[in-house]
Amino acid sequence: MARKKLSQHVPDIKEALDKGLARHLILTQSSLAKANPKDTARMASSWFIGKDSPDRSVAPERDDPGPVNLPDYNGPIEYDGTWYISNNLPYAERVALDPKWAKGGAGGAAWFTTIVSQMPADLNKQIQRFLPR
Repeated sequence: MARKKLSQHVPDIKEALDKGLARHLILTQSSLAKANPKDTARMASSWFIGKDSPDRSVAPERDDPGPVNLPDYNGPIEYDGTWYISNNLPYAERVALDPKWAKGGAGGAAWFTTIVSQMPADLNKQIQRFLPR
């Protein structure tokens, strides 16, 4: 069996990085929305993916509970630049980090920090999934 030169592996590695990052961002966005405390589900629907700067969008105001509608990222997700998953509601930081306000989240008051602390391992897992064997 012929061995590939290192330069022949580069496209496969780039593809694995792109696919792994895309899957990681989408799964993390979903995890944040799912674990997020829900009153009207506005905050859970306000996790946006942005490239090179946070997406400053927010879900529309709601008076009553509604479904979680996660916004799709419009464009290719490639392993370049800096990627963000942000929530720009004025109370998002308090609900994510203050135990008094975060208690309703799946995972208790640490719902946000638990997800964030797992992100490096989760990204590595997704990239490994797409690397050629």
